[in-house]
Amino acid sequence: MHINQYGISPAIVSEHFDDEVIIVNMSRGNYYSLRGSAALVWQGVEAGASQDVLLSYLANAYSVDEAVIGASLNAFIEQLVNEELLTKGTRSQTSSLPTRTVSQSFTPPVLEIYTDMADLLTLDPIHDVSPVEGWPIKK
Repeated sequence: MHINQYGISPAIVSEHFDDEVIIVNMSRGNYYSLRGSAALVWQGVEAGASQDVLLSYLANAYSVDEAVIGASLNAFIEQLVNEELLTKGTRSQTSSLPTRTVSQSFTPPVLEIYTDMADLLTLDPIHDVSPVEGWPIKK
């Protein structure tokens, strides 16, 4: 399934570090690591690229045929939607992304999911205070 346009969910915070992107889903409490082709996909998403533009961008960056990348890109985008990192819908869209060449060979994008801090990240420090229990109150 092609998602022609999508946007970043409102509860998402992301930060770029060299060749890695760290994403935090504040509503679920999960955090994610994207490296390699996955980080390039996220940069394209932030720029408003459609899935078709992302496909061309990755094919050019890695100097491979779009057919090699298509299935893994589709699966990765669907995983981002399922994890509530992306929302389907309309968004202002870029028609192209800057040219980039990657020296490594293409590997399918991978979403590394970490759930070990979910309880802590979903605490509401403003509202979850009790005169008896104090702060934070685990739910």
